[in-house]
Parts: sequence; structure tokens; C-alpha cells
Amino acid sequence: MKLFVCAVLSFALYSTVAISSPAPDDSVTVVQVPHMNRASSHLQYVHALLELSLESTQQEFGEFEIRYHSTETLPERQLKGLEVGEQFSVTVSHAKERWNNAAIRVPFPLVRGLASYRLFFTTPNILPALNKVSSLKDFYQFSFGQGVGWSTSRFLQDKHFRIVYGSRYEGLFVMLTANRFDLLMRSPYELTGEHVNLSQQYPSLTYSTRTAMLTYLPMYFYVSDKQPELAARIEKGLKTAFKAGQLDALYEKYFHSSLALIHSPELRVFWINNTNITTQQYLADKPYLLPSLIKQLEPHFVSHPQH
Repeated sequence: MKLFVCAVLSFALYSTVAISSPAPDDSVTVVQVPHMNRASSHLQYVHALLELSLESTQQEFGEFEIRYHSTETLPERQLKGLEVGEQFSVTVSHAKERWNNAAIRVPFPLVRGLASYRLFFTTPNILPALNKVSSLKDFYQFSFGQGVGWSTSRFLQDKHFRIVYGSRYEGLFVMLTANRFDLLMRSPYELTGEHVNLSQQYPSLTYSTRTAMLTYLPMYFYVSDKQPELAARIEKGLKTAFKAGQLDALYEKYFHSSLALIHSPELRVFWINNTNITTQQYLADKPYLLPSLIKQLEPHFVSHPQH
């Protein structure tokens, strides 16, 4: 029998999802998850996947308890928490070399490569120029807002684009609408969710449905190397859920509008190489990616292997 328990603990401020156990002991795997403040629903999907992966492997690996922290932790601090192995067990990130070296990357692309489509929030005065982009070179007329530690910063830097950094997620929207930079790069699911949730607060916030960059940008679970068995358990659970079709139902629930956006016939995409990724990594992920994305990615990895 499954029991869900939510509690706020004054010393740690986290909520708990427990399975058949009133209190953790040596036979219960405790999974501590950091909190990120985002105005889109993809993290709900990620949390649902985590729970599904643990539930489907319970017979083999035993009971588990997920503790979701309720105070926000920035990505770089999440990584430090994974390295120590006491504060956090698992978190989620796009692929980054430093993360691959500091934690265990679970080799399953959580959103099936959907974040590879890079769309942009902008302001009404910039939108006409963005809609007229006809090559990657045309993007050099714009400045890009980026968060500190974002994986997308690396390939923008590699191509020598102008980048303006913001230290906080919410502050980037303030900076964009104050014309501190021109474009704020987002995944399709971030774009749709954030526009619904933030457009009233930022009435000048707009975006293009016609222009996007395309790269390969997978999102993974990263697990503390203090818990290798947990990493193996999550991987097995995810791949089992994918083969059983359980992941498809969750995916459609959370990403229906995002899929409509990327499949729009008016959307034009312009390739930019992600130097965080190797061809070997792409090929390992390929069985789990969106078929429509594979068609667009394949020429770049087959004709020009990335090392």
C-alpha cells in the first residue's frame, strides 16, 4: 500500500513523499531533492518521473522516501550539495561537463530532447527583427540574457555571442523588459508556461513562434556519487517505464502545447552546436528521443561527429 505524507520540518523545510513507512531506517532509501522556483510545469513532470522510477523498482531495491526541499537552491549550489552527498541525493540539469565529472549522470533524456528547440522571449521593439532572422549569423545583432551556470551559456560563448548574465531567475525577466538585453532563451515548455504565468506581471513580454535555434540539449537526473545504487535504480526505473508506455501518458499531459509549438509549420530553426555533448552521448540517448527531433539532429551528428 502506498502512503503519501507531506510535512514541513522546521530544521530543513522540506516536504516528504513516503512509501509504506512512518520513519526512514536502513531499509528505506531516502532521496533528497532540491527546490527550483520556475513558472512552468516541467519540474512537476520530472518529479512524477522520479517517483515512477522508484515505484517501479521497489520490489528489487526496496522502499523509498522522497524529501522535497521547499527553499530554493541555485544550480551551482545544488551541484555542491550533490558532491557532499548529505544535503541532496538527486537533481536535474541539462548536460554540463562539470556536472558529468562531479556527479553520476543517469543516461536517460528526461524530456526526450524537447529542450533542444531554443525559443526566445523578447520585447515588442525587438520582435520584428527576430522574426526576420534567416541564418545563425543574423542572431549576432542581439544580446542574450543568461543565468549563471546555465549550460546554454557555453555554446553561446563558443560562437562569441553577446551575453548579459543575471544572478536570479526572476531577475532575468525584469532585465529583459527593462531592455538590458534583447533575447531570453527558453525551452518550449518554459516559454509556454512562463508566458501564461508572468505576462500579467510583465505585459511587454512576448515571443516569436517563427524563429528558434536548434541544438541537442538533453536534460538528465544527476545523482550524488555517494549513492550509486540510487543512480542504477532510477535508470532502470525510467527505461522500464519508457518500454511499458507509462512515460508517454505523463509526457502528453505536461507537454501537449509545447509539441504543438515545435511542430508548427511556420517555425524555422537554425543549428548551433552544443559543445557540452558528444556524438556518443547523442547515440546513447537516441532510442528515447522524439522521432521528429531525431530527423533534424541526425544530419549534424552523422555528417559532423562531435567529440
